[in-house]
Amino acid sequence: MNPLAKSILCTALLLGAHAQAEFVRTTDTKLDQSTGAFVEGYKGAASWKVKPGTICDVVPQGREDIVVAAMNAASREADSGDIGTAIKSWATIGEANKGFEAEAVSLLERAKLLTARGQFENATELIDDLFSRHSSYPGFQQAVQVQFEIANHLAEGERRYLGGWFPWFRDQESSISIWQKTIRLAPNGPLADECLIRTARLAKERGLIPQLTEALERIVSDFPASKYSAEAIEMLANLRAKDSMGPDWDQATTLEAIDHWRALAEKFPKDARSSQAAAQIAILRDRAARARLQLAKFYWYNRNNPEAAKLMANACRNISPESTAAKDAEVMLAEIQKNPDPPKSIADRLLGTYPRPRIGTDVKPAAVGDDLDSLGFKKEPAKSATETERR
Repeated sequence: MNPLAKSILCTALLLGAHAQAEFVRTTDTKLDQSTGAFVEGYKGAASWKVKPGTICDVVPQGREDIVVAAMNAASREADSGDIGTAIKSWATIGEANKGFEAEAVSLLERAKLLTARGQFENATELIDDLFSRHSSYPGFQQAVQVQFEIANHLAEGERRYLGGWFPWFRDQESSISIWQKTIRLAPNGPLADECLIRTARLAKERGLIPQLTEALERIVSDFPASKYSAEAIEMLANLRAKDSMGPDWDQATTLEAIDHWRALAEKFPKDARSSQAAAQIAILRDRAARARLQLAKFYWYNRNNPEAAKLMANACRNISPESTAAKDAEVMLAEIQKNPDPPKSIADRLLGTYPRPRIGTDVKPAAVGDDLDSLGFKKEPAKSATETERR
């Protein structure tokens, strides 16, 4: 656009800047005269117009026509493939209508064009300006959609293009921050759960465990009816199962994994993922039971404590009665019942067995002296309320 035309356009737009309205873009349709139905797939010319009933009453009618004409001109430039000129035209519209809805439309349209050219950073900056300066913009969800698509492009490994032509480095992980921003702007919007599951998938692929855990837990807790809920529960169950490094370690995460698999089977019985829930639960319960069996063996063979060993062995049987660990626990209980003294190791023969803990049999309370009360405090005679304490 030459300087003279730009000056004329700015002057015209400034005259129409007060026309605060809701702008909508419509596409022409084609009617089939023989059938009386619209032709499917026909793409006619698109044009901007002001939605009826949205013009401010204090603005004279007809002022908004100048802004609409400029918007149509910018759209035609974009449709013809002249993206650079279209971006400049939309920028001119925004400058001439600061604070009004035409500026919001300008920011959104420029963001769309920049996204198409791979200028993702510039597009996100414009969307941030739109959110900060036009929070009540009717096309808010369109801006959220554009931001969501930018994150998807980055996650798929597309390159940024500096200036719209120079390819830059790929940065898949940056899409996570954009998805998170999308959720903050529309936490209850239709894209929130999809942003979370996409975050989880990418975080799993890249080994970003904190981001993976947070995304999965938010889906399970905040979006239980989401179509991605079953996938999130399965991923969370596998994640928790991997957190435990075996029966020799703490089994809290193993029990959490069991709960997730059980929830998956109960909430989504027809989902294909639920078919493996029973087998996974059996494996995890055997692991948790074997952890108790390991403790039982430790108390029996290393600490000469048959009572603690029996307690852990019974806990093993209760966690997973049908597991192989439970059968091993039954063998140990029978061995302890037969002979309460564990077999001696070489160290026991050389250094002696570990001293067995004493089991208290006297459960009667210890007697206190006559000068002590039941709590063990010294008894003193009661004093009069008016008596002065003497030293």
